[in-house]
Amino acid sequence: MLAFVVATPLLAQSSAVCERSVQYILRGQYDAALRQLEGAKTSGAAPADIENVRGLALLLSGETKQALASFDKALALNPHLSEARLNRAIARLRLQDFASASKDFEGVYNDERSALRGDAAYHNAIALDKLGRAIDAEEWLSRALTLDPSLDAALLYSGMLRERRGDLQGAGRAYLDYLKKHPDSATAMLRFALSAQKSGSIDTAKKYLQRVLEVAPNSADALEARKYLVMWE
Repeated sequence: MLAFVVATPLLAQSSAVCERSVQYILRGQYDAALRQLEGAKTSGAAPADIENVRGLALLLSGETKQALASFDKALALNPHLSEARLNRAIARLRLQDFASASKDFEGVYNDERSALRGDAAYHNAIALDKLGRAIDAEEWLSRALTLDPSLDAALLYSGMLRERRGDLQGAGRAYLDYLKKHPDSATAMLRFALSAQKSGSIDTAKKYLQRVLEVAPNSADALEARKYLVMWE
């Protein structure tokens, strides 16, 4: 459920060297992005932007601890760089430092000038859930969807949290709302089917489990669906 952000303001303020590095990142060429950044200190790009892009390339290439160091440098140079704070929080999430990640996500959310508040609220829900604070996580998902109703990952996640605490009707509504936008989502179909089963609607559950097998026959969701269908034969 993690997402990485290269925000428009970063691209607008960076030099041509930094922009080329971002293009490499978007194509998955992380080593090329890092090589491009080697000479960026003399290119006119803002040093904080350079460190943020460097951190993003490192993070996406799996070098999470090195990425964290780059985001720290970026924020030391520019404490108001929301993109670096969000990306540092995601790195901390990857490193399972959930409390520190949550603090950073809250920092981005509390900056009313930031365009990243919805993403920060969604990711903070993940951190809080990992900390065992599922009710707080639901509240942050609500904040995320208020700020950005198109943040469908938050809608799916809210359904899962509601299902977990036994609010099967609320979970079902969230899954159906998600399926309106993503009608072929095997995960949403599976979760809706299991919520229906828990609430006693076996026929509905079977219908959606069969749909999982139709749309994603080789997926982990299909394996789970088959297990339940066999149980009910």
